[in-house]
Amino acid sequence: MVLRSISKHVKEQNWFAIVLDFIIVVVGVFLGIQVANWNTDAGNRLQEHAYLTRLYEDIEESIVNQTRDINFLNMQLADQAIVLKSLDSCAVAPDDIIPFQRAINMLGFINVPRFTRRTVDEMAASGRTGVIKNVTIQDELTRIVALIGWRSGFIDNTSRVIESRRFVVEDYIRYDLNQNYPDTFIGEFAAVNYDINAMCADPKVASSISIISFYTRERRNAYRPILERYNKFLSMLEQELKNRWGVRLETKEVIQ
Repeated sequence: MVLRSISKHVKEQNWFAIVLDFIIVVVGVFLGIQVANWNTDAGNRLQEHAYLTRLYEDIEESIVNQTRDINFLNMQLADQAIVLKSLDSCAVAPDDIIPFQRAINMLGFINVPRFTRRTVDEMAASGRTGVIKNVTIQDELTRIVALIGWRSGFIDNTSRVIESRRFVVEDYIRYDLNQNYPDTFIGEFAAVNYDINAMCADPKVASSISIISFYTRERRNAYRPILERYNKFLSMLEQELKNRWGVRLETKEVIQ
């Protein structure tokens, strides 16, 4: 329609009308581009809001899981100290029976760093990591992913060392699968039959417990900064959602 009008005005040598036609074309193209850009920006903004909200939920879940694991490692360290005390005295005190049993059951159980990465993986797979406009949030998320990868890289070596030491202890025990001990933290665990005199007579048993305890503490200390990082990042996400979208969220900060 516009081209027909321009052609007609050219034949008529109506230069004013020709200039007006060209202005209409240019303005139309400009408006079309702007509308497309506005639609793209609006879509990106909605996508960014969705990603930030889901990242918040993922980090909240990561905090809960990492907090539980740190508490579990703290419990293991306390129980392992009781085992070492019992080996030193060649006796298990009545109040120490359950912690002793639990320590043997859970000896060397260590998880990788807890990181719920559903949204991170989706963003990476779709190539939409750049949709988050806040560079500080982008950088912090990158640091968290790198930190998790670095800490996870040590778990295989830690597991191998702990497993070899656990074998030493297991030579002196036998699980009684017909008897269970209740526990509010880990649930029920199987009873362990053991000869404390035989265990304390072999110095390798105490040495193995001590080494496992060392690696347990190392993991606990390595995971504390991760939890602190999560808490910091959760606050950043909360502020971003509040400042840009008016979304008010309650940060549940947990520091061990």
